Amino acid sequence: MVEHARSTDDSAEVPARPLLRFLGLDWDPHRLIYGTIILMVALGIYEESDDVFDQGTLWELFAVVIAPLFALAAAHSFSDAIDIQVRTGRPLTGDDRRHLALTGLQYLAVGVPVMILSTVVFVFGGDSWAAIDAAQGIGVASLFLWGVFAARRAGLGRWSQLRYALVYGFLGFFVIVVELLLAH
Repeated sequence: MVEHARSTDDSAEVPARPLLRFLGLDWDPHRLIYGTIILMVALGIYEESDDVFDQGTLWELFAVVIAPLFALAAAHSFSDAIDIQVRTGRPLTGDDRRHLALTGLQYLAVGVPVMILSTVVFVFGGDSWAAIDAAQGIGVASLFLWGVFAARRAGLGRWSQLRYALVYGFLGFFVIVVELLLAH
């Protein structure tokens, strides 16, 4: 499903970001991709950290997953709330608040598969480092898949889909590496 929004001069329709329908909900790819990159950076910093966290417990890993995604969701909800009020010239409504809460939860949803995967790894005797490696591998793979999805939505052929997968996957990986270098 693609939603449309009016441009500011109301002269033409411009497409809004497409929403994906999954589990009966509309999901914004922008939020899912952004959340994935932030989560992968947080996991990379956690994995490289010697002094902040050193227990490697499942609860500690959950905190490392949830904390940056919660901060990201809160920051975007705060910014979006101000944006709504500036653009519309009115206070937030109950519908606005519900929309902000649901879109903010999409950032947090990115962490759910990582927490499930981590729990499975711990149940089978693994540690947080094995869980992080698996989560980061899935995260990088998802960036490649988002490249295919973007090319497919743009109506491009299979060869272009492969090229977009490679380009977007490597760009996402590059962003993560740069952020990790900046963090150290």
